[in-house]
Amino acid sequence: MRYFPKIKRGIGIACMIAGAVTGLAQSAVAQDVDFSGKTIEIMVNFAAGGGTDTAARLVAPFVAKHLPGKPSVIVTNKAGAGGTAAIAYLMDSVAPDGLHIGYFAGTPLRWALGMDQVPAGTGDLPFVGARSVNQIFMVRTDANLDFDAFPGNKNPIFFAVNSPDNHVAIRAKLLANAIGADNFKVITGYKTQGKMVAAARAKETEMAQTNDSFFGANREALVGDGILQPLGQMGEYNNGKIGAQNGLEDIPVFDDLWRSASPETLDSPAYNAWQGLHIAMSIQNSFVLPPDTPEKFYKVWGDAIAAAYQDPDYIKQLNDSGVPVPTAVGYEETKARMKSLRDVFSDPETRTAIKSAIDQNLE
Repeated sequence: MRYFPKIKRGIGIACMIAGAVTGLAQSAVAQDVDFSGKTIEIMVNFAAGGGTDTAARLVAPFVAKHLPGKPSVIVTNKAGAGGTAAIAYLMDSVAPDGLHIGYFAGTPLRWALGMDQVPAGTGDLPFVGARSVNQIFMVRTDANLDFDAFPGNKNPIFFAVNSPDNHVAIRAKLLANAIGADNFKVITGYKTQGKMVAAARAKETEMAQTNDSFFGANREALVGDGILQPLGQMGEYNNGKIGAQNGLEDIPVFDDLWRSASPETLDSPAYNAWQGLHIAMSIQNSFVLPPDTPEKFYKVWGDAIAAAYQDPDYIKQLNDSGVPVPTAVGYEETKARMKSLRDVFSDPETRTAIKSAIDQNLE
């Protein structure tokens, strides 16, 4: 199985020479791309108005700004099948002309876990850039549960999530098992983060999860009345480590808790699964080109995506709304992380650890 479609590139004999000449040839190809007077389409795999759609619309103008020729941009939506309908549509019905790209949430994780609804060949699509998504766990202050008291906690802890096989629920159970929080249970069926938070505030649960964008935009409302407080964050995977997201350094990272409370399990399938899920979330929102898109567009799109997330005006836009800036990666790093996911989740023991966590969440 390969990651990117192989095509012939007619850029002369130079592209056959190794090393520096190959790099120069690739740069020459990228310079041949010009979107002047064109309109690009960014297709989102969830409905308009949701978190994925909002994130896509925030960054879309900046992606267009950094593409050669500064094209116009439209954002469209193709919801359905848990976000996978858009993948099938991209494969079967979208022209591979470099003008169309998917902005897909959850695709790397669903593919890595081998979920049935993910179309065959998803992992071979050109993933050319991505951004991370982080989760912050909120806890009721009257639950008397803080970060340091979480390990070995024997009191019932009910956690509001949307489904037992969601990446948040899986990682939460893996963590609880590792640190000996034996009475940790997920309560599922909450469709939105707002409803999860409301459940905790209403004392239906002790804990709820929010992502970084929701938490940042609503931080004062979430904690201002003292009912809820941040317990910890999943953090971001970078350079082989899991650490705090920029702008959320005041919230402790659960990976540190696992390492301190259960160092003997760091070589276990459960920890491999934990780390693999973090890698998946580091490219959770991915930009994906249709199959058979000429390779000359890969780096062009990847560079524009990376530049968009670093654009001062984009960062100011997030800062003004209180949203922490996510870590974003370009074409080469996205490709490398997709390979890492393939390697991690091809291990049978790692997959068994994930299945066990899901089964426990279903109890």
